Amino acid sequence: MSDVRQLLPSPHGEVDPYHAYDDLPPSAVRLNLVMTVDGSVGDHEQWTDSLGGAADFHVFRSLRALADGIMVGASTVRTGRVGPHRPTKILAARRVERGLPATAPIIVVSQSLQLDWSHRLFTEAVVPTVVVTSAAARRSVQTSDSVRIVTAGEDTIDLRSAVRHLQDDLGLRHLLCEGGPTLATAMLEEQLIDEFCLSLAPSLIGGQHHLQLLGNLRKRIDLQLAALYEADNTIFARYRLHWPHARDHRAASATDLR
Repeated sequence: MSDVRQLLPSPHGEVDPYHAYDDLPPSAVRLNLVMTVDGSVGDHEQWTDSLGGAADFHVFRSLRALADGIMVGASTVRTGRVGPHRPTKILAARRVERGLPATAPIIVVSQSLQLDWSHRLFTEAVVPTVVVTSAAARRSVQTSDSVRIVTAGEDTIDLRSAVRHLQDDLGLRHLLCEGGPTLATAMLEEQLIDEFCLSLAPSLIGGQHHLQLLGNLRKRIDLQLAALYEADNTIFARYRLHWPHARDHRAASATDLR
């Protein structure tokens, strides 16, 4: 396990990410992404696993353990590399001590519901996987009995309504969004992210493997640096986002999360 040092807001010795990151309001939504120093978000296989190394995996596991639910986009799920939440024994015990299930449900956001229902994410999860979709897709596609469907929006997904339902009705108050780019961008556009966590991996990959961290934003979004950590030359930045009256209305734009 890599030692994580706090650099900001004040220099500190080794910190436990599980405790260091456990300072958001209960109903916060956190976005966690990783990229290399030259801006790539995928390796030679267009995946993030090898970018941040052991240090990033340590923080990644801690953020998952703190969450009530883990949101991922349908395209990421279709890679076949997203499985059920599998915390370490220590992190699972910490969750139970907090009154949470030992594992958090994965929440798949899919506009089309074109998913492989035989995948382990839907068949092996201890806590049933949640799938967020539109009413139109729910009526037209047969889903697995092993998942829980959340319908939000008629023809396209209404992310604001989905987050309200997840938090208020399902009790999944602290949400962790892990992308991919389409979901992350949509969550930012809908002003649903309270904290943006970015791991900066100490690598240069080059343009041949360059993928976008986010899609096209309609307007600039300014961030406030809240904390900075370091482990094994990987930098972990935490940015807070402030949306005036953001959750008092439904955003007008539709999202494409096929």
